[in-house]
Amino acid sequence: MTFQEAKKRASKLGLSAWVVEVVATGDASGTVEMKRIGFASADLPLAEADTWEEALKRATRLIFSAR
Repeated sequence: MTFQEAKKRASKLGLSAWVVEVVATGDASGTVEMKRIGFASADLPLAEADTWEEALKRATRLIFSAR
């Protein structure tokens, strides 16, 4: 899934998609690019993962499985 595809699918759910860089700590530290899905207006990520597909899957699972 491309960034544009993720943005389009997220917007259908009232969400947004964006990219951030994080610095991992531990044995294999370095700069890692994470994909995040969340509400842009709240600037609060709902999910993050190494791929857009997984980030979107995690965000929708969180939203639609909430009780």
